Amino acid sequence: MSKQEEIKYRFLIDKRGNWFQDGIKIRHRITYLYNNKLLKRDGEGRYYLDEGSGKLYIEVEDTPFVVKMVNKRGKDFFIILNDETQEKLDLETLTINSENIPYAKIKQGEFDARFTRAAYYEFMKYLKKEGENYYIMSNGEKHFLKKIL
Repeated sequence: MSKQEEIKYRFLIDKRGNWFQDGIKIRHRITYLYNNKLLKRDGEGRYYLDEGSGKLYIEVEDTPFVVKMVNKRGKDFFIILNDETQEKLDLETLTINSENIPYAKIKQGEFDARFTRAAYYEFMKYLKKEGENYYIMSNGEKHFLKKIL
């Protein structure tokens, strides 16, 4: 796609992980989960779906995935995502923006996920503050949330 071609977005993912097609919220659970499963990124970082008939580009307000809940099991933290999958939280990928919203890399580092308010509050139970920085202790190590602007 040349830079002069304007991308026409039929899909939108809002900052809460909701999908919209042609301005209408996708409410059908199976369709929603299927779209999340098909989600890809091209070489320029643009999000798209490809169901076999070509790429359908997606406008994303913030991140395509959101962390719905955080669970601590033993020494590890696990996150539940909006696509109903669960994975171990990679503490080395944690970041926090200027609005104190945490993010993490998911799906083997392919995507970013924004923490929902509920996940944020649960996660804050485990965070400690040192100066202006937040960190989480795991296996005797401090894992600082890197600040992003």
